[in-house]
Amino acid sequence: MTQIQKLIELGNQNRKSKDFAAALTHFQQALELDPDHRAALLGLGDAHRGLGDFEGSLQCWMAAIKEHPKDVPTLTRIADAHKKLDHRELAVEYYQKALSLEGSNRYALMGLGDLYYKEQRYKDALVPWEKLLQIDPRLINIITMVGNIHRKQHNFERAVDYFGAAVKIAPQNNYAIFGLADALRGLGRYEQAAPYWDAIVAADPNNKQVLTRAGDCYFRLGNLEKAEELLKRALTLGYEVSALIGLSRIQRQQRKFDLAIQNYKCILEHDPEDARAKALLGETLSEAEGQDEGLNYLKHQQQTHRGSKQIKSAIRRVSSHP
Repeated sequence: MTQIQKLIELGNQNRKSKDFAAALTHFQQALELDPDHRAALLGLGDAHRGLGDFEGSLQCWMAAIKEHPKDVPTLTRIADAHKKLDHRELAVEYYQKALSLEGSNRYALMGLGDLYYKEQRYKDALVPWEKLLQIDPRLINIITMVGNIHRKQHNFERAVDYFGAAVKIAPQNNYAIFGLADALRGLGRYEQAAPYWDAIVAADPNNKQVLTRAGDCYFRLGNLEKAEELLKRALTLGYEVSALIGLSRIQRQQRKFDLAIQNYKCILEHDPEDARAKALLGETLSEAEGQDEGLNYLKHQQQTHRGSKQIKSAIRRVSSHP
């Protein structure tokens, strides 16, 4: 083994044990012996990346690509560094260069999809990620991210397919369980969703969003006692507008109008311009104190929310119920 090889091996051992400072020293010593050594340049760049120095890593990898312009691992590293540095166009350019040489490269497909996903270009993100899943259909993180794109776009049937596949592969994956439960909820398949909400609540009992959505599911199933318990648990963890609205909906069914009104006023204390809370408050006032009281409140609010469809719809609903 040559001196350069020994230094690179030591650098790689340091890098794997996350001693990036020591790795830098060994790779730099190797480069003093051969300034163009590909493995030393890649390793030095990896060590800089481990220290969060993406400018430093990019400098090393750009030196490596000059000697090896068609080296796909170097191209994907350069793309990753540009992505970290918010050089969007350069990141796309280098990912595409890598894919032009090796169309099935996982790192390039994964990185390009991640770039588009973070820009909320979901349709573009699906292209590399779905290709990646054709190569390896068991990549849980990609399956769940594709499922999440479909969930965000309200393509709930497709989301159920992806999250369901993820849960079969990894039954304890909380992200997949949450996604499946929420996609089923989006389809109105509440009975199917309930066991998954139970599982995710058990796994993540201090998550306001999880508790609120689980509460909504049980409300839809008519289990008001469990829905109320979940929503109140969410509110013990802090302010949560959806939990307050969900709890108020239960209280209105129970004719506990004073409690519902109190919740809507709490929302308006946090956000005085919340038109939805004002619309719901007006409807509740009409239920508690009569149609005239509710309409007077809503019409007064309409003067400052003339474009609000929510307040307009609430006026229509209250007016139709004598």
